[in-house]
Amino acid sequence: MTESSRAAAAAVLALCGCLVLAGVLLLLQRPPAPEQPATPDFTLRTMQGGTVQLSSLRGHVVLVDFWATWCGPCREELPTLVHLAQRLEPQGVRFIAISEDDPPAQEPDVIAFAKQVPGLDRYAVYGNPDVESLFGVDSLPTLFVLDREGRLVTRLVGGRSEAELSAAVDQALR
Repeated sequence: MTESSRAAAAAVLALCGCLVLAGVLLLLQRPPAPEQPATPDFTLRTMQGGTVQLSSLRGHVVLVDFWATWCGPCREELPTLVHLAQRLEPQGVRFIAISEDDPPAQEPDVIAFAKQVPGLDRYAVYGNPDVESLFGVDSLPTLFVLDREGRLVTRLVGGRSEAELSAAVDQALR
């Protein structure tokens, strides 16, 4: 091999190396495709005496609300959520209101509060710190709106108006 052919081969190899490096850099700059956050499954005891398992509600838009009887914004928002759930049930919306009250007072506190919010007894379940931790809940109220495949559409922290709640549910229904 002559010196000029060696130089040409080295130039070709250097060019190939630069192209490979440029391709890698382009891939690293491209943002990853957005993925829907996975929603953890749970089974909780309902106020009516049965249980509800989140994964059994696939095929429905699901509102999962973390609340407590001692939480002022929760107490204000829950009647609106109950009304919204009742209105949208024919469209395939389901509602789970997870009480984060502390045992052993949780059950009597939720029962007493449900008497003040007509319809809440259909949706109220007794939560626990494990489920709260699975969802990363760090303040109340926190509402998760899940699409029909159980993927997170929206996470709303703090009390919301009926218009804001309706808009979040409408997005999941689309």
